[in-house]
Amino acid sequence: MSKKYLEKNVLEAAKERLTIIFENFDNIYFSVSGGKDSSVMVQLANHVAKKMEKKFDVLYIDLEAQYRYTIEHVEELKQLSQVRDFYHITLPIALRNAVSVLQPKWICWEEESKHLWVRNMPEDSINIRNCPFSWFKKGEEFEEFILQFANWYQQKYQGKVACGIGIRTDESLNRFRTIAFQDKKQTFQQYNWTTKLKINEKHIEVYNFYPIYDWTTEDIWGAVSQLELKFNYIYELMYKNGVSIYEQRLCQPYGDDQRNGLDQFKALEYDTWGKVLNRVNRSQFWQYLL
Repeated sequence: MSKKYLEKNVLEAAKERLTIIFENFDNIYFSVSGGKDSSVMVQLANHVAKKMEKKFDVLYIDLEAQYRYTIEHVEELKQLSQVRDFYHITLPIALRNAVSVLQPKWICWEEESKHLWVRNMPEDSINIRNCPFSWFKKGEEFEEFILQFANWYQQKYQGKVACGIGIRTDESLNRFRTIAFQDKKQTFQQYNWTTKLKINEKHIEVYNFYPIYDWTTEDIWGAVSQLELKFNYIYELMYKNGVSIYEQRLCQPYGDDQRNGLDQFKALEYDTWGKVLNRVNRSQFWQYLL
């Protein structure tokens, strides 16, 4: 963090970073998950963009097996005043399945598994029937989709593109390294909170930026309270169920880390629970749940 940021609180610093982005990029999108960090980020961005009379886009990759409250919160974010296009993705993307040795991956929104879908597909989503991405193939990896979307978005609008990511460095060493080591990445105007993207070791004109990288969990909830921001109510239920604010996670449910919290579905959204149980091969499922 540069010296001048040490003289500011994290809220002021985040707003300054967002202002820098809106001043230097005409086409900006924010990647959101429905979780607390990306939610606060995009609502702050909306506040800054409104003052500057700017617009931005939002990318949300819907992984199907989500809490009902997460989807309700995503619908709230669609109503932000400065959102131009909201890319609600419900494509058949391959995801890790750490609860079965027989089915190490599963594909969300797969047409062949429609009878097992956890939820109905949103009517306004980008799906396999209306997909505008000529490069997309069923079973594409999540990480690959993110890169290809960035490249597609840049080609659509041309010029420099900025993508806002709501990661915080206090959550993992890898996230800290993403921000800290400038000698191993190309940045926008030497701002350490930006990273120029590469596809197959070739840079493209897209910069990821991390406006809340130095925030803590307390900062996130402090902003929600002080600024009266919208938030995903599932966090309130998690807290009431005894989950610390430092341990609350929202991700696709069958990953290596997320499997330890699968029982939360049972406690928080029992009607979703049964559908989650039946969605993937369960040969190793019950040892994590019983």
